[in-house]
Amino acid sequence: MKHACKMNTVVLKSFNDRLKIATVSALMAGTFLCVPFTVYAESPSVSGIEQTVRNITVKGVVVDAGGEPVIGASVQLKGAAGVGTITDVDGKFTLPVPANGVLQISYIGYKTTEVRVNGQAGLKVTLQEDTETLDEVVVVGYGIQKKASVTGSVAAISSDKLMEVKAPSVTNMLAGRLPGLRAVQRSGSPGDDGASVDIRGYGSMLVIVDGIERDYTQLDPNDIESISILKDAAAAVYGFKGSNGVLLVTTKKGTEQKVKIEYNGYVGFQKVTRYPEMMNAYEYASLYNEAIHNANPWRGASAYSQEQLEAYRNGTAGTDWWSETMRSTAPQTSHNLSLTGGTEKVKYYMSIGYMDQGGIIRSGDWNYQRYNVRSNLSVEVAKGLNVELRLSGRFDNRKKPYNGDNLFRSAQMAIPTYSMYANDNPDYWGAVGDMANPVHVSDSDDSGYEDRLRREFNSSLAITWQLPWVKGLMAKALVAYDYTNKEWKTWRKDLSEYTYDYANEEYIEKVVNTAHLESKLENYDKPTYQFSMNYNNTFAKKHNIGAMLVWEMYNDKKNWVTGTRDFAIGLIPDLDYGDKTNQEASGKTQETAHAGLVGRLNYDFSNRYLVEFNFRYDGTYKFRAGNRWGFFPGVSLGWRVSEEAFFKKLLPDMDNLKIRASYAKVGDEGDFDAFQYLDGYTSHGSYIMGSNGVTSGMTTVGMANPWLTWYESKIMNIGFEASYHRGLISVEFDWFRRNRSGLPATRVGSLPTIFGESMPQENLNSDINTGFEIVVGHKNRIGNFNYNVSANFSTTRIKYDYVERAASTNMYDDWRNNTNGRYKDIRWGKKVIGQFTSFEEILNSPVQDKDGNRSLMPGDLKFEDYNGDGIIDDNDTQPLGHGATPRMYYGLNMSGEYKGFDLTVFFQGAAGHDIYVSGDILDPFIQQGLGNGLAIMTDRWHREDPTDPYSKWIPGYMPAARVAGVADNRSGNSWSLHNANYLRLKTLELGYTLPKVLTKKAAIDRVRFYINCNNLLT
Repeated sequence: MKHACKMNTVVLKSFNDRLKIATVSALMAGTFLCVPFTVYAESPSVSGIEQTVRNITVKGVVVDAGGEPVIGASVQLKGAAGVGTITDVDGKFTLPVPANGVLQISYIGYKTTEVRVNGQAGLKVTLQEDTETLDEVVVVGYGIQKKASVTGSVAAISSDKLMEVKAPSVTNMLAGRLPGLRAVQRSGSPGDDGASVDIRGYGSMLVIVDGIERDYTQLDPNDIESISILKDAAAAVYGFKGSNGVLLVTTKKGTEQKVKIEYNGYVGFQKVTRYPEMMNAYEYASLYNEAIHNANPWRGASAYSQEQLEAYRNGTAGTDWWSETMRSTAPQTSHNLSLTGGTEKVKYYMSIGYMDQGGIIRSGDWNYQRYNVRSNLSVEVAKGLNVELRLSGRFDNRKKPYNGDNLFRSAQMAIPTYSMYANDNPDYWGAVGDMANPVHVSDSDDSGYEDRLRREFNSSLAITWQLPWVKGLMAKALVAYDYTNKEWKTWRKDLSEYTYDYANEEYIEKVVNTAHLESKLENYDKPTYQFSMNYNNTFAKKHNIGAMLVWEMYNDKKNWVTGTRDFAIGLIPDLDYGDKTNQEASGKTQETAHAGLVGRLNYDFSNRYLVEFNFRYDGTYKFRAGNRWGFFPGVSLGWRVSEEAFFKKLLPDMDNLKIRASYAKVGDEGDFDAFQYLDGYTSHGSYIMGSNGVTSGMTTVGMANPWLTWYESKIMNIGFEASYHRGLISVEFDWFRRNRSGLPATRVGSLPTIFGESMPQENLNSDINTGFEIVVGHKNRIGNFNYNVSANFSTTRIKYDYVERAASTNMYDDWRNNTNGRYKDIRWGKKVIGQFTSFEEILNSPVQDKDGNRSLMPGDLKFEDYNGDGIIDDNDTQPLGHGATPRMYYGLNMSGEYKGFDLTVFFQGAAGHDIYVSGDILDPFIQQGLGNGLAIMTDRWHREDPTDPYSKWIPGYMPAARVAGVADNRSGNSWSLHNANYLRLKTLELGYTLPKVLTKKAAIDRVRFYINCNNLLT
């Protein structure tokens, strides 16, 4: 995981007849760079010399629509920073202002009101409730709905909140922001640092960008207007692909306004938050000597002399491979320039973006660059007839040294007593152990490279017609075409390293790699067609009806070809220059087809009683004709209790209380292989037939299954939303459950082994997913201080319902291996009850090394004899903890504004998961003695004098060192299982907006400076 701090500038501006440009530089203290930026400013519409006007003292009162006083309302003189006051407990205020001044009165939950003084000494101001929160729309399947009328479980985040986190991948900006959305980032590699994201633990979710299924991970976040997730029956309109939930991304589009240019950019640095510290040369050599004596206390001979140890101690010999290979920080920069505006007839949004993310290797050869372009155009060609054209493109290039993923392992393995160069001669790279010299292979000029290019083009054309003869009826046709081209080029160069033979004074070559090239090309294209009818109308002012019918069809086609060749002379990385001997080529074409009919009917009475019915009639290419189509319905209900007359009298300050519930049955084609209903043959292997040499062969595809069909998900959700005193306190809660049946499985274990055919997939398995989510919010204004606090928490558990398996052979087998009715993500291993403290304790304990415990030493792990048979083996394995995926996710967002200053603090965390730190990383020396080891190994059980077998044992945290380690010490057990719960300071942003009274004089509309830090504390 990496954290990054960036200094940013945001420029928002409308053009007038003339344009002035001011260039401003800001220098921030600390590690932040000086970043120049340009501010575009509108020419002042009024010029001349201000005239002196007389001041008067205005006394007024601020009340709400019911005549009640509004306490703590802000009263400010417009255009004069610092001139203002707040209302008292009676809603009253007193303020000296110019006689021709304008007062701005605002309070949380009310619309800001402007009042001209006009020489009046007494004013009464009535504030109107701001119903924007309830009137705002959210994106749902194939359309939008008012938030107040939504009956499904839908969560959304707007562009400004999304942009509080600065990250190359949109996936990392979502963690902790939306209840029910789970994001786990497992890599910080440039271009490959996206998080794994799902909804409620359901699995791979459907992603829709501007109405079309597309990738969203490398969108320019500056282009995103909002992101919504559909978590229950609301996702059913997307059919089988929506069974795991749906993430909807809406990009920005033009609005009716003057031309506006917006620039958003930052230059920052990334840094590894923490990394396991390896032993230095002295620690390694000392421990290696000790490990030799531990293995043979009486006859062991030290590998390193006292003179060598002293040289390693004082730093005149040895190499810090991590520092030599990696740098402490890596640059990251992002820039986006957009143009938006429009008239009543034509609206447009255009942008271009650039992202450059560097890696932490010193060579600078690991990096990622991305270019994004977008154009969203909407034209009203005739009254009621609109045409919308959306075009976007992306080019990205990820470069890294050959086999770069192993660089970190190489830096860990490199023995610190070795030099970078053989005999300290820079002409000969030194061999440093079992793996390649990490500094050598980190340079692409020496080792080769792995390049990945991606070119993507997305387009859609939509025509919308408001039918004039039927009020509220709209027809829409949408055609989209997406194309992606990918290229991979993996070039492995000839690579040799050396050791120096001092006796013969010669360099001994060790060939690490020989030249080899793999080149792959992939093309993907996907046309999508949607034809829909939408109807919305209100009858008798109380009956609101909405209906939608959509026919959608799409197919995608992917083809790829790969070629590989070895090179006798590895100079030119093109296949034509390689050897034909052992050359390989392969390729494949894949094509899919799907179609569906979607329907939705909404009704609400007086915005109180809400009902929605939806369905999807889905078709897939995978199943035979009789099972190819499935009908999947859903229904949701809502009751806005806060709109009832009795409730308004009982709790007049409760703005919103809505209870909702939903149920849907959704089909899914899942991971079923296509065409399993057909008998047939497939190419398989090669055979020698007579004297004709090798001939390609064929084999059957296995037993056909004509009954294979969709598996089904039954999704239930019950929740409520509540808001008190215009958002002073808000709460949202959801409980959910998903039952899946008909999951794919084969009867391999439940049929006799003499059965000669390979078995097809069948609809056999089932599971259950349950959990809940809660969001609590608070916003308020105290004088000039506005603040907002929002916290969310979600948890989910998944249980196997039925798992196809062979019958248990005994009670232990049933307990250990039968997962039916059990929760997923259970860690198994041996329980550690301590560490041996003496040889006497070792000899009197159950045997755990299959050799009478003769290989054990003080400090080795002591395991529980779980079954009490006096032997420690696999039969002593027991449940120890949870899996590696968190069961609980939580986030806390706090923001505030005060007189131009603004602060955002966002915490994000996860809990309910464990990780094993096991394997050879727990040996004193990695890979059983072939590499370096963790510095924590220096805190180990050891003799006071390692060369004296009778010396006193000194306790430590790690077991006693042996060169090859001990298998049981590195196994999966409770000692190596660690709680992985975390809470990180995901975002810290501090900003300051210059007062308009200053910027106006310089003809600048708005100037804001801010710094942003990600993953600052973890």
